[in-house]
Amino acid sequence: MNLAMDWTSMQSVFILLTAIIIARLPLCPPHFHPTQLLNYLFSAIADKVNNAQRSPQQQYIAGHLAMITMLGFILIIAAVIQFIVIEAIIFELVLLLCLLQWEKVSLPEIDLGDLEKQTIISQIQPRTLRDLDQLSLLGLHKASIENMCLRNSYQWFAVIFWYVSLGIWPAIIYRTIQLMAHNWNSKLPINHQFGRPAASLLQLLASPAHLILACTLRGLQRATSPLSNLTKQAKQWHHFSSGFLLSSFAYSLAIQLGGPRKYQGTMQRFSQLGHTEAAQRGDIKRAQQKLTLALLVWLCFITAIYLLIAIK
Repeated sequence: MNLAMDWTSMQSVFILLTAIIIARLPLCPPHFHPTQLLNYLFSAIADKVNNAQRSPQQQYIAGHLAMITMLGFILIIAAVIQFIVIEAIIFELVLLLCLLQWEKVSLPEIDLGDLEKQTIISQIQPRTLRDLDQLSLLGLHKASIENMCLRNSYQWFAVIFWYVSLGIWPAIIYRTIQLMAHNWNSKLPINHQFGRPAASLLQLLASPAHLILACTLRGLQRATSPLSNLTKQAKQWHHFSSGFLLSSFAYSLAIQLGGPRKYQGTMQRFSQLGHTEAAQRGDIKRAQQKLTLALLVWLCFITAIYLLIAIK
């Protein structure tokens, strides 16, 4: 067996596992994460380029041009970093640490009832563009679980999927588009046309990870829900893949997700997903544990595949 060949085959796994271990450590507060710089940049670009006085078609074209320009700019920066770092291993490790961003909700040990509303809002408001102030405590529990599921699918599982499948550059492209789609959220009235190009491309790129994660969560259920129920609910959601993911997550927790929500004061109707039970405080912790377990399943599966490749 050629040991050098084995190391080459396993190199991506070692880099990925190292990046995940470091990224999960509480070393960097969320507001100091490297992606915050891109959030500020993309928000500033939208404020500058997205002119409400333009026609919808002009806004849509502006969104296309802004997405292409910003993607090219970020790729040039990444290429410069690669030239400076030289070592491919260090380059990929550093970039993965910048791309991966785990989301969680921390609650006090003691149940404070309605006093917890501001604690939850302060944590999830920076990463969701929904109006949260008028939600009940149960509504915030549901919003927290939905946010954790989608954010971690976008910011972890999809990054891992593209890195393992095609390498670091597709992962960089994917994550850049995801950040643009988040900052130019097409659900907001002001970004309805401007954010559509990034949102459409994101849904296409995130769909494989959403569907695989949904199947993983479904496999972790004690009582497997009928696939027909998941498919039916996913078709009623505005995007099939994210609807299938949220429906699988709701069934795995035996709770209800989805429903109407407000963006900049405008109510938007979304279908209900999962069971009929309302999300409770304890379900937030269960949701975090379920996502962590799904991540471990992914890593075990990926490692096993690379080991088989190395043995051959």
